[in-house]
Amino acid sequence: MSALKRIIGWMMISLIIQFAGLYYIDNVYLANNTPVRVKKIEDKSNNKKKDVEVAIPENAQNINVSFDGKYLAYYDEDILKVVSNKTGEKKDVCFEEGVKISYYKWLSDRNRMLIAEKHSTQNGMALRLSYYDIGKDTKEEIKDLTWADTESEVESIEASTLTNVIHIKVSRGNGKSSIYWINIMKDMKKLYTNDNFIGEIRTLNHQDKLLYEGKTYNSIYSTNKNNSIKIDGVKVPKLLGVDEEDNVYIGSEENEKITKVYYGSIEKPTSEWKVIELNEPIDKNDIYISKKGQIFLNDNLKGIIKEASTGKQTAYKGTFLQIYDDGVASISEGKLQKAELK
Repeated sequence: MSALKRIIGWMMISLIIQFAGLYYIDNVYLANNTPVRVKKIEDKSNNKKKDVEVAIPENAQNINVSFDGKYLAYYDEDILKVVSNKTGEKKDVCFEEGVKISYYKWLSDRNRMLIAEKHSTQNGMALRLSYYDIGKDTKEEIKDLTWADTESEVESIEASTLTNVIHIKVSRGNGKSSIYWINIMKDMKKLYTNDNFIGEIRTLNHQDKLLYEGKTYNSIYSTNKNNSIKIDGVKVPKLLGVDEEDNVYIGSEENEKITKVYYGSIEKPTSEWKVIELNEPIDKNDIYISKKGQIFLNDNLKGIIKEASTGKQTAYKGTFLQIYDDGVASISEGKLQKAELK
């Protein structure tokens, strides 16, 4: 019996100690009435640094800013230059002797550009596709595209970083164009198109499909489809852009001005697409479609960018250059100007 009493006694002592500990934790350590002092700590690393002043040479050509507005690129005296808007650091993208730039374009979601080079070979001139990574300061060849004569040039490059597909439009001297397709494995093929006279091209982000204008019959086509995209009441459709959700934006042109903008998925009938009627007819080149699907209208005379659906306006200085993700880029007094979109 004495042994049993001792065991029970030790158990009771253990329970008392545990309850005492729980009482302390509940009523003292985690008590609600314990005074707490809060000190606000500011994360200065997130503070936006002001851009430095970036001068642009008078003879600069093909001036473009990257998707986030952090870098400016231009072509000057046969040299492709890239400038940081944050530090002012300037880099020259190097090319082999005798190589000329036919076309270049920033990717839509990273600070890397695709470059079409025109170079000589044993059989004559040829076009080649390369890329330049600003962070690594490296340029690498992707693929030789096609032969080229003196009038052949790359007119447009469209790329999707989701499907890893690139479309290149090569124009010939006779007004005809060819479209080349390249994937991440550097496989290449020439695409069949319903028209040899091609206008604007746009690549879908989530699907391996290309939209293109056929100039012969004023039509818009999608690759792998024989029929054109038709919208009731639209006689002259113009391809304006594609957003990140693969909605296609087509303008209705009357008297060489856009009066309405239709948009929707090519997987749905165009009768189900949405439409925005513009307050005033506007030139196609003054309409810009953002990745988020915003329709921006540029008024060069007033120096204003207006969002069609909300009417919000953003003023800019000097000559309009382009719209990037969060702002408007322009040139004033030989210097790059940036204004945040409202």
